[in-house]
Amino acid sequence: MKLVIRQYLASLKERGELDALLPDLLSQMGLEVFLKPGVGSRQFGVDVAAFGKLTSESESTVYLFSVKSGDLDRKDWDSGNPQDLRPSINEIIDVFIPTRIPAEYKDKPVEICLCFGGEVKEEVRSNVSMFLGKLKTDELSFSEWNGDRLADLVEQHMLREELLPDNCRSLLRKSLAMIDEPEVSFKHFRQLAISLTCTDDKKPKDVLTGIRQLYLCLWILYSWCRDGDNLESAFLSAEFTMLNTWEAAKFAFGKKNNVAVSTLITLDSILRLNLQVSNQYIEERIIPHCNNFYAISHAVKPSCAADVNLKLFDVLGRLALTGCWSYWYLGQVSDENVEAGIFFSEAVTKYQDSIKQLIVNNPILFTPYKDEQAIDLVLAVWFLSLDHKHWNDINSWLSNMSREIYQMFKFSDKYPTTIRSYAELIEHPLDKTEDYKKSVTKGSILYPYISAFSAIMGFPEPYEMVKKIKEEFLSHCNFQVYFLDDSSENHFYRFDKMHGATLSNVCVTEAPDELIQQLVSECDQSDKIYDMTAFRYSFWPIILTGCRHYRLPVPMHFIIDIFKQKK
Repeated sequence: MKLVIRQYLASLKERGELDALLPDLLSQMGLEVFLKPGVGSRQFGVDVAAFGKLTSESESTVYLFSVKSGDLDRKDWDSGNPQDLRPSINEIIDVFIPTRIPAEYKDKPVEICLCFGGEVKEEVRSNVSMFLGKLKTDELSFSEWNGDRLADLVEQHMLREELLPDNCRSLLRKSLAMIDEPEVSFKHFRQLAISLTCTDDKKPKDVLTGIRQLYLCLWILYSWCRDGDNLESAFLSAEFTMLNTWEAAKFAFGKKNNVAVSTLITLDSILRLNLQVSNQYIEERIIPHCNNFYAISHAVKPSCAADVNLKLFDVLGRLALTGCWSYWYLGQVSDENVEAGIFFSEAVTKYQDSIKQLIVNNPILFTPYKDEQAIDLVLAVWFLSLDHKHWNDINSWLSNMSREIYQMFKFSDKYPTTIRSYAELIEHPLDKTEDYKKSVTKGSILYPYISAFSAIMGFPEPYEMVKKIKEEFLSHCNFQVYFLDDSSENHFYRFDKMHGATLSNVCVTEAPDELIQQLVSECDQSDKIYDMTAFRYSFWPIILTGCRHYRLPVPMHFIIDIFKQKK
C-alpha cells in the first residue's frame, strides 16, 4: 500500500493537489491548521501552517510548510525563480515568522518543513543541508517531509488499519490494478465508496474520517488513471463518490461545529475533484475531435453499429453534464473574481458549441437505439437551451431525430426499444412480429421529452412528427414522465432502492398547449424535487449527475422551468 501511496504523491502537482491534501492529513494527525493555501494573496513562502504535537512526548510547535511537487532538484531549489524553495525559506524567516504567526503561538518553537511528493536529488542534497545547517537555532528547526515520510503518515493516519479495513485496502488495490478494464476497476471502487460512506451507527467524526479517506482514495485512482492515460474509471468513480458523499455529508448542512464545517469542506473538495476529472476527460478526449467528421464514431472501434450508437449518446450526456456544472460554477463566482467568471463563461460557450459539432459530425446521434438515451438527449437539449441563440439548432436536431425515428419504424427494424441488455440489443429484432414490437416498446420517456421541448420552445415539426409516430406505430405504448417522490431524498444519491413516480399516458396527440398544461399541472402537484437537499442548498447539478449516472429520467421540472422563464 505504501508504494501505491508513494507513486500517487509523486504525481501530484504543487498547487491544488499536494497542498490541498496536506491540511487534511495534518488535521487527521491532530494538529490545528491555521493557514491553508490561498489564491491572490501573498503567503510569504508558507503554503500550510499548523500548530500542535506530532507525538505525545514532543513539544507543541508551529509547523510551517513550503510545498513543492515531485522531486527537489536544482531548478526547484535555487534557479533564480522567486518561487524556488531557498528564497521561500528566506521569506519565511524574514517576513512570515516575525509578522504572520498568531499571537498565541509567538513564544512557541518553529519548525520549517520542506514538503514535496518525491525526494531530494543527490545533486542538491549538500546545498540543502549546508544552507539549513547555518539557519538552525534553538527556536528554529527544519525537517524534510518527502514522499516516503508523507506516504507513511498517510497510511498511518488516513488509511490506518482500524479506519480502512482490509477489504477496503484490497478493493483499492484491485481498482488500481484494473484501470485498463474500466468497468471492472469502477466495480471495485464502487464497493469501496459504499463501504467508506456508510453512516449506519457512526458518529459524525467517523463519517468525516470515511469521507476524507474516500477523497484520498479517489485522488489515488485519478493519479493512476492519469498516468495510465485512461480516465474512464476515474470519471465513473468521481461521479459515484460525489453522489454517495453527498448522502453521507447531509448531517452537516446548516451546522457550524468543527466536524460539520470540516465535512462540508471535504464535500466541496470532492465536488471540485469531480469537475477536474470530468473537465480533463472532456477537454482531452472529446472536444479536440468534435469538429472532425466521424472522428469520435471511428474512435469507438466498434464490433457492431450498436457500439457506436451507445458510446456516442454516452459521450453526449457526459459533455452536456460537464457543461451544466460549469454553468453552475459560473453562477457561484463573485463579481470581484473576474478571472474565474471569464473562465467558466468561456467553458459554457465552448461546451455548447462542442455539443452542436458532435451532433453534426456524428449523424448516428439522430437515431437513438434505446429509449433511455432520452436522458442524454435531455441533458444536451436543456444545456443548449440556456442560451436562446442555440434554439434553432435544437429545433433542427429534434426535427431530424423525429423524422429518422419515423423512417426507422416505417422502413427498418432498428427502432428505439426499452431493451437494456447489450446482448439482446445487438440481436434486435429477434423477430419481426407485431407482438415482439409491442413487447419492446411498451413504454417510453423519449417521445414525451421531445414533445415537451417542442411544445415549450415552439417547434411544430418535431411535435407533429412524434404525434404521427404515436398514432401510426405506438398506439399501444405508454408515454410517461418521471417525478421524484417522498422517498427520493433517502434513496436518490445512493440509488439503493427504487423510488419516484410516473405520469402515464402523456397526451402528445393533443395540441401543444394542452400538453404544456398537463405537465405544468403535474409538476405543481408532484413538487418533491424542491424538497431534495441538492435543490434546497442550490446544488441542482447533483440531481442531473444522479440521473445520468444511475440512468434515471431527468425530472420534468427542469424542462417546465424553461416554459416558466419564457413567460
